[in-house]
Amino acid sequence: MRNSILASTAAVLALLVAHGAGPAAQGRQRISGEGFVSEGIPKMPNPPGPAPKRDLTGAWVGPGTSNKPDPVPPMTPAGEAILKQRKAYNIATNLGSNADAQPGASNDPAITCDPLGFPRNVLTYAITNRGGVLFGAAPNRILIAYEQNRLWREIWMDGRALPKAVDVRGAPESRYYGYSVGHWENDTTLVIDTTGLDERAWLDTVGHPRSSMAHIEERYRRLDQYNLQVTATVTDPKFYTKPWTFMRANLYWMKAQEFPETLCIPSEAIQYTDSLAKPSGINVVP
Repeated sequence: MRNSILASTAAVLALLVAHGAGPAAQGRQRISGEGFVSEGIPKMPNPPGPAPKRDLTGAWVGPGTSNKPDPVPPMTPAGEAILKQRKAYNIATNLGSNADAQPGASNDPAITCDPLGFPRNVLTYAITNRGGVLFGAAPNRILIAYEQNRLWREIWMDGRALPKAVDVRGAPESRYYGYSVGHWENDTTLVIDTTGLDERAWLDTVGHPRSSMAHIEERYRRLDQYNLQVTATVTDPKFYTKPWTFMRANLYWMKAQEFPETLCIPSEAIQYTDSLAKPSGINVVP
């Protein structure tokens, strides 16, 4: 049976409405104990060897371990105005311990299968939902594929510059996943810089914005054969008063190196909205 992001969401919503369950109910059941480096992540058969030089090729799962990011810094008035307009899905459905509470409204674009955009896709697909991440290669670039939604990005390694503007005459159009260039800082650390982002996408599940010319730096440091440390830092003076580390996590070598197909299917999004969200009182609003 095809895996569906919306099918999981619908099941979660049914539990939330029936039992007032909190966010912990949203996690997929995973096996832990002996033989697992973390919940649902089986150990590799041998102790880690040294990290190969300038090579992240292969499939990884996250997070092996995860550290808290920096708190969101004070926002500019423009950033605060956008955040107030956004109604997060997890807030709308989180009834907590109050059984009499009513679900609210959400305008999270993910409900209708709109692209999550970058870097929310990394946070959600690779970290929050512990999805798989596949690094591959093509001429002059590194390819990064994500298990969920079969999404891919290309990281240009040929020394090209990032666009200085988007969506104006003579400049390229903004993109949900931006324009990315990379370089090796040393033999084990890949640095990726991204900008040129479509502003419709949310930065995170809460609804924080990021501007089209926000600069996002990812750092992938291969600690050894099986462990990959990742951080993402956001610099966006249009909406935030200072840069901050948006994400910290460690990815772990995927034992099977296989990806299931997990998709957000628009027809199922419509069915979910009509059959569960609306009857429960959770509205999808513009």
